[in-house]
Parts: sequence; C-alpha cells; structure tokens
Amino acid sequence: MARRFPFCKNLLPILLLIGIECNDMGLLTLFKAATNKGMSNHVFVAYAYAIATIVLIPAPFISKRSRVVPPLGFSILFKIGLLGIIGH
Repeated sequence: MARRFPFCKNLLPILLLIGIECNDMGLLTLFKAATNKGMSNHVFVAYAYAIATIVLIPAPFISKRSRVVPPLGFSILFKIGLLGIIGH
C-alpha cells in the first residue's frame, strides 16, 4: 500500500489527530450535557471507562501481535500492582 499511495504515509498522522480531536470534543460535549442534567462527574467517568473497556477488549484477539505477548505471570502482576500503588 505504501508504494501505490505514498501520500498516505504523510496523511495518516494528520487524519488520526483530527479523529482524536473530534472524539475528544464529542466526549466533552456529552460530559457537559450529562452534568447539566444532574449526572455526577464520577458516574460519567465510570460509564466512559466501562464503554472504553467493552470496546477495547476484542483488540488483543484481533491483533496479529497478540501471539508474541508473553503469558501474564505473578511477577508481571506484582509489578503492575506496585506501579498502581505508587501512582504511576
């Protein structure tokens, strides 16, 4: 694809940035509308994280790189937990 459409290599980052900005503005608009109707900030964030989790769960199963990821062992889980505790 890079040989047939060389302009895509330069255009893709710009399109991704525009898409991210549109997504951000849409989320901010939904946040403003929800909080104006009385929804708590914490509830909105919890709903947003829940929807993002549901959308992103299939990603490792679709990705071709998922076969390269090592198994999740105790040491990895311990490191993740430790980073969560110290706030990184």
